Amino acid sequence: MMFQTFPDWILPSAISAAIAFLAGWLTFILRNRRVLLTYHVTHERIGISALDKIHGNVAVTVDGNPVQNLFMSNIRLVNRSMHDVENIEVKVFCGPKDMQLMSEDTHVEGTVEFLKHTAEFEAIKHDLDNAMVGIQNAKNLGDNEEVLRLQKTVAPRWSTWKTNRWYAVPVMSRGQKIRFTYMTSVLSNTKPIILISCQKAGVRLKYKEPYQPVTHLWGVSLSDAALAGIVISVAAAMLVIYSISIPWLAAFICLVLGFICQIFGAGAVKLYRCIRDQLIG
Repeated sequence: MMFQTFPDWILPSAISAAIAFLAGWLTFILRNRRVLLTYHVTHERIGISALDKIHGNVAVTVDGNPVQNLFMSNIRLVNRSMHDVENIEVKVFCGPKDMQLMSEDTHVEGTVEFLKHTAEFEAIKHDLDNAMVGIQNAKNLGDNEEVLRLQKTVAPRWSTWKTNRWYAVPVMSRGQKIRFTYMTSVLSNTKPIILISCQKAGVRLKYKEPYQPVTHLWGVSLSDAALAGIVISVAAAMLVIYSISIPWLAAFICLVLGFICQIFGAGAVKLYRCIRDQLIG
């Protein structure tokens, strides 16, 4: 009975393919074992109080009270995992002591839904509304002692309301984004800071800057670097082909040159600019 032998390369190739498949599968499992939420915050200044010697005093006021700076703050929360997440609580709070959150707007992108406050935060808001009504009634009656008592009682809730927002998120699908928009005021020149907290088993929250496309390398535009790099790489490849007699080695070096041609191009353009500046002065 005769057995047909397989080529020597089949067994190593099968083992390599199995190892690659196993590594890819383990990487996929580990990366998607936990839900990853990322967020990014931007602040746009829309008003500033200043004293100009020519035009006079320019003041930004909130409910008649002057503030140093007025910002529009935007937050983007993204579910970057391969899993949906349900029933999470997202807490938004500002950092500086002299900063406060004012008007708010939320939107679950791709839907017509907005977020509602958690039951705990709604209770704080309800108590604060009742206290403010009581304070106004006491002021109308001229009862200053009752006004001071109510203000002292409501102070912790008022501090929480000015610096926090707590939201209940019923579901956040994979790849979904939630936008939070606030008008924020800062009494001083302190830079506004807004943070997010989400405490839930299996959910990890991370601050991540949005992707910015790379358009320059060492101060040289990618188009200029690519053009110069192609010229340099072609010249270098011709030199390699004529000077190296081993075909696979020459092909490998040419392949590497093609991958990193922009680096050579950016360096050449940068060197040319430096020499030109030195000669011209």
